Amino acid sequence: MVEKKDIEKLIIQNKKSNLKNHWNDAFFYNTTKYSGEIKPNELLIWRSVHFLRGAYPIFHLTFDQNGELNGIKTENNPFYKLLNNISIGFFLLLALVLLFTSEFKTAFIGIIGISVIGTLLHLVMSKAKKYETKILTDELKEAIENIERINNPELINKPKTELKKENIKEWTFMKILTRLLLYPFCLFILIFSITAFLPGAIFKSKTLGVFGIIVSLAYPFTDLIIIFRKNKNQS
Repeated sequence: MVEKKDIEKLIIQNKKSNLKNHWNDAFFYNTTKYSGEIKPNELLIWRSVHFLRGAYPIFHLTFDQNGELNGIKTENNPFYKLLNNISIGFFLLLALVLLFTSEFKTAFIGIIGISVIGTLLHLVMSKAKKYETKILTDELKEAIENIERINNPELINKPKTELKKENIKEWTFMKILTRLLLYPFCLFILIFSITAFLPGAIFKSKTLGVFGIIVSLAYPFTDLIIIFRKNKNQS
């Protein structure tokens, strides 16, 4: 087993897990392995990620009375929680502004558009976050395994165990079906958003049109980048 005092050596930057520190780590892309907070029977460990920066998880490592590791769990960091709340508030506020400042037809179409764009944005963030979290989890498990091998020389000549690095298959029936539905849907949103800039458009909000274009392109691009990265790592 790995003891707390050994894992503490992984923490290069010892600091509180609060909104201010996670805000700084997200904006300045702090990839130090690792930042963390040391508590009596618990370690909080984190680092920023390439794709989403502020969406990285906090790893909670718990220890028994003898200081031996007995569990690892994850949770969202305070900055990511705040960002989620701000995003929800922004979409609700935008919907209310449309409702009270536009004609019913325009407001109805706009609210549907906001809902669709919000859903697509959530799908993009969730997919990328799941991918990055898995990378960070495997990375931390490997670091802990290396510590265990150093502390137990008899394990050095043994092959490394697989850290449950199950390859998440990207071409299952459900994922193919999801892509068959979402890719054309993103194309529809893209075309609809572009029409906001044309004369005689039904919906004339150029701001929402720009946002729609960005989000409709974000999902397929994110999906393809993740697929290419996985293929590269497996080759």
